[in-house]
Order: sequence, then C-alpha cells, then structure tokens
Amino acid sequence: MFLCLSQEERQRKRNLEMLNLILSFLIFLLIPVLMLGLLQVSKWRRKRSANRPPFEDLLLRSPGERLRREIADISDDVASYILSASTFPLLLFGFYMIGMVKLSSPFLWSSGVVFTAFLMWKIVTLANRRRDLRIGFAGEMAAGEELNRLMLDGYHVYHDFPAERFNIDHILVGPSGVYAVETKARSKGSGGNRKDEAKVIYDGQRLKFPSWVTTEPIEQAKAQAAWLSKWLSSAVGDPVKVSPMVTIPGWFIERKSPNGIPVLNPKQVKAYLDAKKEELLSDTMIKRICHQLEQKCRDVDLLDWY
Repeated sequence: MFLCLSQEERQRKRNLEMLNLILSFLIFLLIPVLMLGLLQVSKWRRKRSANRPPFEDLLLRSPGERLRREIADISDDVASYILSASTFPLLLFGFYMIGMVKLSSPFLWSSGVVFTAFLMWKIVTLANRRRDLRIGFAGEMAAGEELNRLMLDGYHVYHDFPAERFNIDHILVGPSGVYAVETKARSKGSGGNRKDEAKVIYDGQRLKFPSWVTTEPIEQAKAQAAWLSKWLSSAVGDPVKVSPMVTIPGWFIERKSPNGIPVLNPKQVKAYLDAKKEELLSDTMIKRICHQLEQKCRDVDLLDWY
C-alpha cells in the first residue's frame, strides 16, 4: 500500500509520523514536569494560605528539628518521584493504544526507560538517605527526652541550636555551667553477644565501637563548644565557658581513662551533673545566657506542619 503512494504523500506521511513522535515525546516529558510543578505550587499555597493555625507565636526547636525538616522534604521528593515514575508506563501505553507511538520507535521507548530508571535510582537513594536521617532523629529524640528531665533540677535545655552552617544538638544551662551536647545515634549489631554488641569503649581520645573506631564525635563536640563559648561571650558581653559533652543513646559506655571530655549515655547525664558541686553561674548570668539562646531557638512556625 505504501508503494502506491506518491512521493509527496510518502513525505507527508513521514512528516506526520515525525510530528506524532515529537508530540509524544513532549507530552511524555511535559506531564511529569507539570505534576511536579503542581505539587510544589500546592505546597507553596498551603504555607501562604489564610487558614493559619490559631497560635501566632513561634515555638522553640524540638530535638532533631533540622532532621525533621529534612526528612519531611525528602518524603515530599520521594512521593513526587514515585508519582512521576508511575506516569511514564501509563503514558507510553496510552500513546501506543491510540497509535501515536509504535513499537518501532526506539528513541522514545529508550528515553522512557532511561528516564524511569533515573527516577527509580533517585527514589532508592532518597529512601536510603531518609532511613539514615531517621536513625539520627530517633537518637536526638531519645537524648532530648532524658535531658528534658533536667529542667526539674533547674537546668534550661535547648535543642537543635542553629549555628554557622551546623547545629548543636542540645545545650544545657545551669548553675554548674553551660554544656554543648553532641548526640550520636548508631545502629547496633545483630550478633549473638548482645552485651558486647552494645558496648562503646572510651579511652579519653577515641570511641571504640564493636566494628569501628572514631574520634569524630569528640572533635565535633569540642569544636561546637568552642564556637558557642565565643558566640555567647560576644552576645552577653562577658566571658562564658562552654563544656563539650557527647551522648550516645542506647549504648553502654565503658570508660578506660579519666582523661577526655564526658561521653555518656543520656541516662547518665543527670548523675554526672549532680556530682558537680561547684556553681559557676549566677542566676543573673543564667538569665542573660538563656535570653540569647532563646532568640535563636524560637523559630518554629506551626504552619510548616500543616
């Protein structure tokens, strides 16, 4: 039948097929992009909606606030990628059924396969990242719950303090001083000896977990305490010493040396502070320090939860 067509008709047929191919490819890309755009617009409109919560005041940051926000953003991205990835096969099938796409259109089919594979890779990568963040978030929540109990003993507790390009997990302020607390959540092994699998050996310089050794939490806590000391001293106009501390929720800490900064299970922090009899801060200085910390930590808008 094709041989009976004139040269002009054959060219017209080729042009029509090419137009259908280009149109299919554009729709193939346009619909997922539009869906992603609509999701972002919906999120933007929800944040600026007149239906605001009845509480106007900003709230203090909760334990792991930065991680919570990042987990929420990743969850939105995962949902968007899943929606887009599920759209491609349906689009191709629909185009094929109405004759816009033929099985002999390798460019469009290969493009669809490559794009879908890319989206699946993004979904898996983001899901793994979210899982790791959830471990850290759970650790900060567990540590925060224990540290909040110190309020009964007169301590002021702040969580997820936003600093310069990093966050300080917890800050304690009380008569015995100011403490910058770094929390590290680590998964336990699944070996037969559960006691040894849940033990961290601390020699004053390094943390020896069952399968690896690290100094990073100790160095991080020291650097954060030094930064906070400098920032608070400038903010209140008087020298403020900040002591570093590391907490590892869910692990037993076996200390081999009296040297080094405190590395504790969060349940041990109260006993550690109770043993410190010296009062370094007056009530007036505590109020001045807490005023500065609260200005930085009170930035949670409940509209972000809607």
